Amino acid sequence: MALSVEMEKLEGKEEIRVEQCVADDPKEVYGFVYEDPKTVPKKSPEERRLLLKADLLIVGMTSLVFLVNQWAHNGTLLLPSTMAKTFLIDDEEQDRGNIGNARVMGFQEDLHISNGQFYNAISLYYVGYILSILPASLSVRFLKPHRQIGGCVILFATLSCCMAAAKNAGTVLALRIIFGFASAFLQALTLYISMWYKRNEMATRTGIFYSAATIAGGFSGLIAYAIQKNLDGALGKPSWYWLFIIEGVAGIIVGLACWILLPPSPDQLKKNHWIFSNKEIELAISRMQTYNVAHAGFTWKQMWIALKDPKTVPFWFISAGISLALASISAFLPSFIAEFGYSHVQTQLFSIIPYACAFVTLIVVNVASDRLNLKGVFLMGLLCTSIIGYVILIAVHNVKVKIFATCLITMGTFPGVTLMGAWMNINTGGFTKRATTWGTAEIVGQCFAILGSHIYTDPPQYVKGHSIALAFQLLALLSAVFNWFWMRWLNQKKEKEAFEHAEAGTTDPNLHKTLEDIQDYHPSFRYIL
Repeated sequence: MALSVEMEKLEGKEEIRVEQCVADDPKEVYGFVYEDPKTVPKKSPEERRLLLKADLLIVGMTSLVFLVNQWAHNGTLLLPSTMAKTFLIDDEEQDRGNIGNARVMGFQEDLHISNGQFYNAISLYYVGYILSILPASLSVRFLKPHRQIGGCVILFATLSCCMAAAKNAGTVLALRIIFGFASAFLQALTLYISMWYKRNEMATRTGIFYSAATIAGGFSGLIAYAIQKNLDGALGKPSWYWLFIIEGVAGIIVGLACWILLPPSPDQLKKNHWIFSNKEIELAISRMQTYNVAHAGFTWKQMWIALKDPKTVPFWFISAGISLALASISAFLPSFIAEFGYSHVQTQLFSIIPYACAFVTLIVVNVASDRLNLKGVFLMGLLCTSIIGYVILIAVHNVKVKIFATCLITMGTFPGVTLMGAWMNINTGGFTKRATTWGTAEIVGQCFAILGSHIYTDPPQYVKGHSIALAFQLLALLSAVFNWFWMRWLNQKKEKEAFEHAEAGTTDPNLHKTLEDIQDYHPSFRYIL
C-alpha cells in the first residue's frame, strides 16, 4: 500500500494532507484522508446530490425505525407509567387508578400479573439489552447494516405481536428479555451513520431520526387512547390486544422495507446500485475515509486500546447520567404530571408538552452543533439545562413552574442522547475502538437506566428520585468538562509536534499510518470540541 503525503507551511503553521493511493488489493486497508475540522469545505453539486439521496433513504428509513421502535417499546413495556403508578399506590387506589393506558386497557387484570411482576418486566428488558449491546455494535460490519437493522426491527415487531397472544406473566417476562436482546442491535445505527456522514454532519442526522422517537413518545398515549376507544371488543378481543398487533404489524412492514431498501456502508456497496451511481459510490467512500478506513473490520487489539483511553470512562459517566434521566422520564413522566393534580385526559395532554419542547431542541441544537462544528460545549449546556430542571422540581411546589422544570429536563436530556453519541463517535478513530467505546458506554448507561426505574418511590415530590438523577447529571457534566479539556490538550499537543516537525524539516513517523493502525492518535487527526 502506498500513501502520498504533502506538507506545506502556511503562515507559520503546518498543513498535512494524507491522500489515498491505489492499493494492489482492493480489500487492503486504505489511508486516512485528512480534513481540517475547523473548516467546512464547500460541497460540489455531485456531493449535494449524494447527500440528498442518502438523507431521503437513510435518514428517512431510520426515522421510521425509531418511530416503530418507540411504539413497540411502549407496547411491550406496557406503558411503564402504569407500573410507576401501581408501585406507588395501595390496592384500593389501584382499582380506580387511571394513569397508564395498558393497565387501563386491562392487560394486568386479564393476565393476572402482579405489581412485582410488572416491576421485573422493566428490568428484564435491560438484562437482554446489556448482554447483547457490545456484540451488536461489533457485528454491524459483518452482518451488514441493512440486514442487522431490518432484521432487528422485524424481530421486535414480531415480539409485539406475540405479546398480544401472551396468556400469563411468565410469557410476558420471557418476551421482555428477548425484546431487549433485539433492541440492542438497533443501536448499531449510530455506527452505521458514521460510515455515511462526515464528522460535521452526524449530529444533524441523528437528531432528525431520534426526534421521531420523541414524537412517538409524546403521542403514544393518545394512540393507545384512540385504540381503546374504537377497537375495544372488536372481534371479541380487548383493546390491549389490538395495541400490540397494530404496533407489531407496522414494525414488520418497516423492517422489511429496511432490509430491502437500506444501503450497506459505502465500501460495501456493489456497483450499479439501484439508487447510487458508481461515481456517487466512489464519492461516498472518499467521504467515509475522512475518519474511517475502508473495509475495516474487527480487531481484538483495539478493544483493549479503547478501554485504556482516558476519555472512555468519562464517556461512560456521561452515558450513565443521561440514560438514567432518560429512563426515568420515559417511565415516570405521566406520573410526575399526574401528581400535579390533573385528570387522566389532562395528564396525557400535558405529557405532550415536554416531548414537544424536546423535539424542537433536538433539531435546533444538533443542527447548530454541526454548523458551528462544536459538540462538547453544546452537551455541557444541555446538561446544565437538565440540572436546573431537577433543582426546580426539588425546591419548588408551584405546578406551572414544575411543568416548566419538566420541560427543561426533556430539553436537556433528549438532545443530550444524540449529541453524546455524535461527540463520542466522531472523536474515536478505528472501527473496533469506536464500536467498543460506544458499546461499553451503552452498557453502563443501561445499567443506570435500570436504577432510573427504581428510584421514584416517594410521591408527590419524588425528592429521592430527583436528587439521584441530579447527582448523576452533575457527574455527567464534570465528565464532559474533563473530556473537553483532555481533547483540547491533545489537539494542542499534536499541533505543537506538527509545527516542530515542519521547523526541523522532518516527518512524523506515524504520518503514513492509518486510523486502523493508531486510531485517533494519528498526528493528523483533530478532535472536535
